[in-house]
Amino acid sequence: MDLSEYIKKSRVDNVLLKHGPRPKSYGTIALTSHHFIFQPSPSQNSINGRDDELWLLLRAVDIAVSEATMMNKGILTLKCKNFMICSFEMEKPHDALLLVQSINALSNLKSPGHEFPYFYRSPFTVLDDGWNIYDVSQQFCELSTMFPDIFRLSSVNKDYHVCSSYPDKSIVVKGVGDDYLRLCATFRRDGRFPVVSFVDYSTKSVLVRTSEPLLGPTNRRCIEDEAVHKAYLLNKNMGILIDTRSKTALASAKARGGGYESAFYYRSWNIIFLELPRAQDIQTSFHKVVETCNDYGNVNFHSRLNASGWLPTIATILSKAGVIAQSMHYVNPGYTHIVHGGESKDMTLMMTSLCALILDPNARTLRGFQSLIEREWILGGHPFGERCSHSAYATGGGEEAPIFVCFLNCVFQMMHAYPTAFEFTDHFLINIFEHSYASEFGTFLYDNERDRCHAQLRKKTVSLWSYVNHPDILSTFMNPLYVPLGQPLWPVISGVIHVLWQRLFLRWNLTWDEADETSAIAAATAEKVKKLQSQLRTLLNQRSRINSGQTIAVEEMSNLTIDG
Repeated sequence: MDLSEYIKKSRVDNVLLKHGPRPKSYGTIALTSHHFIFQPSPSQNSINGRDDELWLLLRAVDIAVSEATMMNKGILTLKCKNFMICSFEMEKPHDALLLVQSINALSNLKSPGHEFPYFYRSPFTVLDDGWNIYDVSQQFCELSTMFPDIFRLSSVNKDYHVCSSYPDKSIVVKGVGDDYLRLCATFRRDGRFPVVSFVDYSTKSVLVRTSEPLLGPTNRRCIEDEAVHKAYLLNKNMGILIDTRSKTALASAKARGGGYESAFYYRSWNIIFLELPRAQDIQTSFHKVVETCNDYGNVNFHSRLNASGWLPTIATILSKAGVIAQSMHYVNPGYTHIVHGGESKDMTLMMTSLCALILDPNARTLRGFQSLIEREWILGGHPFGERCSHSAYATGGGEEAPIFVCFLNCVFQMMHAYPTAFEFTDHFLINIFEHSYASEFGTFLYDNERDRCHAQLRKKTVSLWSYVNHPDILSTFMNPLYVPLGQPLWPVISGVIHVLWQRLFLRWNLTWDEADETSAIAAATAEKVKKLQSQLRTLLNQRSRINSGQTIAVEEMSNLTIDG
């Protein structure tokens, strides 16, 4: 398919940029198969003191709309997935209409194989291949060292015949063979049999994820599934089975052939219902909070923000993740915790990833966080293609939902509460947010690992993590205040403490020069403090050596300079 067939108007001259990330200016709009380009005219460049073009990936446009003015001119409005809104005025309303038809077609391509990552050629040298940021074999080796003879690496999903949304290899408990896993998978929604997600090394608690059992109208059972669950008890007399859904949501689940485990057949498992919000409810709240933030100057802003329900939703999710993490670390240490919902591709992954973030200090580092996203969200089967097909301004087939954005928002709340505990800043989170919706990199393409493998994604596209981990880029995401904390990081439960993520939701409504200047001063101060601390350690070491009778070279002393 030739994408140029969708372009009904490729160029419009004498266009006025009325609203957007650039000053008002006249210029030219150009449309390619993957990009929307606004080129200011040379005279406007000299007036505004900048000569940069505005480039937008068409995939980043949530919806394009057109209208005619009273003066019979055309207005083109682009509402983007990162919440930016741009408006352009042109001489002919018909030109605006043709641009809208072209943009809406090219921004909603059904085949990921035609997306820009397949045409992108990296301008930088890949020094660290991001496709290797997470390796299940390496995780298995680490677990085997700490816990020998408990887990094994299974290839039951080779060629993705058992579960399309799992990788070809998974860490599972020893004691049950692949034949049992295959039969267990037939009893679980979408074949998502129980796999190890995370282990709390300090307490030996195991976090496992799966999907709902397919009970059907006859409440059928599966002996093999019960055996797999029994093996996950790890010789304990009890385990914790956590269903992310509310009890009221289970009626519709049973009508679809699903449900939850029978207390009679799974009698060694203590079943808990988290009552987490549904994806549809999160989507509704998401629309409301973005709409409210676009009207930031309204006198009713704060009341509308509260009415959106967004911050209470974030507080609820963090609270529930904290409950699971506390159970693993304090209340029921050493016990297995199994989490599932329906398909278990949304809120289940939310819980497992947040638990890892709470309990594992490595997940709060730059590389550790990348590995967490790769393991729990991408290889874990979150359908990014469906969920990120639209953002806050448009709807498609009803499968879109801001689940991953919600996760990033939860991470931001923890960063806000513990500003020195994360190696990265919220600039890093916003970068990930934008790339999850539209990107020149292939990391978030497709809905599952099977489709990525068949499309040869790793061979034909560049990983986002290759870009992020390039030395010139990585430094821009570093938190200068970072101090490693080798213990759990408990989320603040009180909803009063949670704040709107202004840098995300008000990014296009406020100016950030003062905030950026303050951050730069803080970074410089933190760097100076680290240097002074290093010099202090050196001086103390030298004093200790002098006290023990050692001689200190003059050159060594002269290397110490205290900046004013």
